Amino acid sequence: MKTLWQWFAGEQPAQTDHQTSPLGFAGDVGETASVTIPNRLSLSRLLGLFLLIGFLARAIRYYLCFPLWDDESFLCVNFINRSYAELLNPLDYHQVAPVLFLWAERACVQMFGFSEYALRLVPFVCSLLSLVLFHRVAQRLLSGPGLLFAVAIFAVSYPGIRYGAEAKPYGTDLFLSLGILALVVEWIERRDQRILWGLAALMPLALGASYPAVFTGGGLSLVVGSLLLAQRGSRAEWLSWVGWNVSLVLSFGVWFTLVGKVQSGAEAEFMGEYWKQNFPPVRQPLELPYWMLKTHASDFLAYPLGGPKWASSLTLCLCLAGLWRLVSQRRSVWLGLLLGPASLHFLAAALQKYPYGGHVKFSQYLAPMICCLAAVGIVQLLDLRTRWGYSAKTGFVWGAVILAAVGFGDIARDLVSPYKTRSDERARAFAQAFWPGTHFAEEVVCLKSDWGLDFVPEQHQELSWSAHYYCNRAIEVSRGRLHSGDESRVTVDRPLRCVLYREDRYAFDRSGLENWLQGMQERYELVGRESVPLPRRAKDDRRLVTMEYVDSFRFVPRADSRLSTPLPTADGRLNPAR
Repeated sequence: MKTLWQWFAGEQPAQTDHQTSPLGFAGDVGETASVTIPNRLSLSRLLGLFLLIGFLARAIRYYLCFPLWDDESFLCVNFINRSYAELLNPLDYHQVAPVLFLWAERACVQMFGFSEYALRLVPFVCSLLSLVLFHRVAQRLLSGPGLLFAVAIFAVSYPGIRYGAEAKPYGTDLFLSLGILALVVEWIERRDQRILWGLAALMPLALGASYPAVFTGGGLSLVVGSLLLAQRGSRAEWLSWVGWNVSLVLSFGVWFTLVGKVQSGAEAEFMGEYWKQNFPPVRQPLELPYWMLKTHASDFLAYPLGGPKWASSLTLCLCLAGLWRLVSQRRSVWLGLLLGPASLHFLAAALQKYPYGGHVKFSQYLAPMICCLAAVGIVQLLDLRTRWGYSAKTGFVWGAVILAAVGFGDIARDLVSPYKTRSDERARAFAQAFWPGTHFAEEVVCLKSDWGLDFVPEQHQELSWSAHYYCNRAIEVSRGRLHSGDESRVTVDRPLRCVLYREDRYAFDRSGLENWLQGMQERYELVGRESVPLPRRAKDDRRLVTMEYVDSFRFVPRADSRLSTPLPTADGRLNPAR
């Protein structure tokens, strides 16, 4: 009778007639007798088509240069003035991000200027590399129709395309987790302990640039350790596995102590409240089954499409069919590779340390596992279709056509609407018109950014669109090489314009502003005062969310004033109104 460890090692029962690869992964997991692809060239052509669609979708979205939206702006505003060392401190706008990703973003801004392209360069490169790497990994795990569907789902999935052109760390999470998975699969095939030492060397980089990488590294380490135990691994293999785990634990400890503890400590209360719906109700076990079903039928499994309120139910059905196939064929290594990282993720959520579900971005690092599992589910359903007397080949063709249509639909949607919301587009258009135009004829100062004067302090402490405003301004300053306002250049013909942003949702210190204006008029004459209203609407562009205002105050020198005071720096220590 087979032992538990032999079963885990993936050995097939003696009576089976399945044909498996040396890995024990491919073969009948991705194959189905009811559908055959005529020859190797045909499979290569179909794979090439979906890879091409994936590359085009990612490149086009990056090239279209969507306006920064609020979630990007909350993070990117930290790259305007902060140094590398200052990025180790708690971030503005309640942001938490791995430090190596922050440093990579800061380096791109330093080299290429503060722009949408520079801010999104790292995720974009990671998305392209992920597409190539996933193709290689899928070839080791699957064959035939299963391989084709896995690559197709991965290539056309909206999250992979979106986060490949968004200045957030989720595309990096995907690439690094995929890299760890690729090395583990390579080790299972070759059993070369040098690969495990390579994983040990990778851990400091992976965990410093991606928080979810600890789930992938830890979950897959358990799979490798179980295989070594089941197959009586050599001393050299055990030593390399221990080295990998030591590196994993030490890297996590170092990065958490250096940055994670500071960030999470500063935002623990806010994030705990913000994520509370995404923690499993472990203290109410009767509610847990429904929570699990709803979570996995919503954003967690939004591949290739899906979303909240049960919109990913189809993908959940495919994944359940894939699990049934793997369990029935005793593909325990497969199950470990796919479910190990997710299990640690769930454990962290149960401890209320990291959200599980709630948004597809939190499961982005699991995309390779989800796409493979869904592909196996499609193969299982094709087999069932044959048993029920229907043509599986028709289902195969329709599946491929639908996935191709999803990919082209992603491209068409981005070309028609190259923005997340119209309010984002309007905010950038305003910045593109306002800042270069005013700088051309006036000396322009942003009261908050340049002089450190803040008359709406609450909006800079919460998730407000002020971050959007400051990022758009920084982009125009960087793109146009606009100089900071120079007080010595202020004349009657070239006035000084002081600009204030405020959002209607937050308290405005009008008395403080008036006191500042009175102080300014000791040296200047106020010759103009205007306010530009900017309506911020919901995603459907119908419902008004709030009103934003850009207030301007134009000054010219007083005839009896000598302007000898230097322009204040961004820290606000020099007061222009003295």
